[in-house]
Amino acid sequence: MSKKVNFGTLAISSFTLFCLHTSVLAAEPLPQITPEQITLPVDSQYDWLQLTSLELLKGEIVNLYDDKLEFDSDELDSVFIDWEDVKILQSSSIVSIGFTDLTTKSGRLLIKDGKSYINGEEFDRSKIMTIIAGEQTEANYWSSKISLGANFRKGNTDQIDYSAIAKTKRRTTQSRFNLDYIGNYSETDGENNINNHRINSNFDWFISKQFYLRPVFAEVYIDPFLNTDYRVTIGSGLGYNIIDNPKTEWSVSGGPAYTLTRFDTVEVNEDQSDSSATLVIESLYDTEISSDIDFNALYRLQYGNEASGGYTHHAIATLEIELTDMFDLDLSFVWDRTNNPQPDANGLTPEPNDYQFIIGFGIDL
Repeated sequence: MSKKVNFGTLAISSFTLFCLHTSVLAAEPLPQITPEQITLPVDSQYDWLQLTSLELLKGEIVNLYDDKLEFDSDELDSVFIDWEDVKILQSSSIVSIGFTDLTTKSGRLLIKDGKSYINGEEFDRSKIMTIIAGEQTEANYWSSKISLGANFRKGNTDQIDYSAIAKTKRRTTQSRFNLDYIGNYSETDGENNINNHRINSNFDWFISKQFYLRPVFAEVYIDPFLNTDYRVTIGSGLGYNIIDNPKTEWSVSGGPAYTLTRFDTVEVNEDQSDSSATLVIESLYDTEISSDIDFNALYRLQYGNEASGGYTHHAIATLEIELTDMFDLDLSFVWDRTNNPQPDANGLTPEPNDYQFIIGFGIDL
């Protein structure tokens, strides 16, 4: 007896088996490639950076200073990464590396799997102090910032106010040069009532990562309203980095100096200038509050004879709020004190304290 085949039932059964097989295959996890298994391409165009969080960026190495890596990302523009957060760093071209023993090497850099290589030669990553993109050229050593604030008023009262803070730094593996300026000017109805300017400069030579010699430092201060035509201080000393990590820097320095002061006006039969030996002590503090906000403070104390003002100090605290990669909003509080200001030709003695609150827009150059 022949058997009949129910093709409809057969088709349904085959379809059911196909669905079950597909379901089993879908339930099986696909093979995963972890970020640790990613091999960075050998690239002649881009540098590559992988963070300890396993995020991957391509772009260009700009520099490494004070345990902070500046990386120009192809998509994110300039980013600043804590050095401790760098897992892999691969340069496509030559970089210059400064080490804690104050030696330098140039070549292609690779940091991977806890090891570091320059032109294939292994070295200790913990010895890296600075990295500069390219060969050691003069242009790579310099950085500058200008912060400007101004107020112009016209009408019943004609008034002009301006303030400026400028900083220039040249940093190499072995040395550091700083040049700072802060100035204020105000004029009301054509009459000048504020006009002070302060320039500070120093040169440091590192003998280790913590200690540095300061062969020369100098300050020029001008303030006719403090009866100071000019005050020039020149000296030398030592410095020490108390804290130096990716988030915070704190250094102290100081030494003996010589001060020459020329008064704007003097009483009859008094000398218009004075000179004396002085002692200068400086403390500089800089910390990162968040990725967009920095706080820095400077305190400089100077002690000389009574004619030159006795105890004087210059203190400035600044909150820097990053608006863009290039522009910042700077909020600065300044306190200048001359403990023994000299009277002018009329016998009037200026106030010992000057306070300022400056709102400025900073430009990184």
